[in-house]
Amino acid sequence: MRNNSKNIILERSANMFFNYGIQNISMDDIAKKCGVSKKTIYKYFENKDDLVHQVIGVQLKELKEEIFKNKQVSENALKELILFFDYIKELSFKISASFGKELKKYYPTIFLEVIKHKNTIITHFLIENISKGKEEGYYKIDINTEEFCESFNDISKIIFLDGFVNPEINQNVLKFLNSLFLHRLVSVKGLKTLNELTKNKTI
Repeated sequence: MRNNSKNIILERSANMFFNYGIQNISMDDIAKKCGVSKKTIYKYFENKDDLVHQVIGVQLKELKEEIFKNKQVSENALKELILFFDYIKELSFKISASFGKELKKYYPTIFLEVIKHKNTIITHFLIENISKGKEEGYYKIDINTEEFCESFNDISKIIFLDGFVNPEINQNVLKFLNSLFLHRLVSVKGLKTLNELTKNKTI
C-alpha cells in the first residue's frame, strides 16, 4: 500500500510538473490532486526538491525500459531506432516548455544530473544501435557514430530541457529532425526499408 501511494504521488506530480511547470505547482496542489494530506506526501519525500528528483528518476527508468522493450520487438536496428524516435516524439508532446526552463533555473543540480544520465542512456543505446545497423547493412558504414550521438544529445537537450514555445512546435521540429537523422544514417538498403516502414505512418 505504501509503495502504491508513493507511485500515485510520483505519477500525478509528474503530470502536473510536465503540464504546468514546477514552480506553479505547490505541495498543497499535489496533495489535493492525489487525494492525500501533505503529511502523507512528506512520509515519502523530504521536500519538493526530493519529489522533483524522484520524478526525474522515474522518467529515466522508463526511458531505459522503453529502449529495452523496443529491442525485444524489433527485427532490425532501423525498426528499433524508429520506435525510439516515436517514443521521444510522444514524450515531447507531454512536456511543457516551462518544465525544462524551471528545472535548469531552480534545480540546477538535478538539471545537470538529468543531462548526464540522459546522455549516458541515449549514447549507449545509439552506439549499440548504429553498430548493429552497420552490420545488418541498414546504415552507412562511414557514419561517424560519436558525432551522431553528440548531435542527437544536443538536440534532445534543446527540445526537452531548454524548451521550445509549445509542444506542437516540439512535435514539428522532432518530425523534421527524426527524418533528417534517419536519412543521414541509412544506406541504400536501409532507405528501401525505411520507406516501407513509414509508408503508412508519419515520422
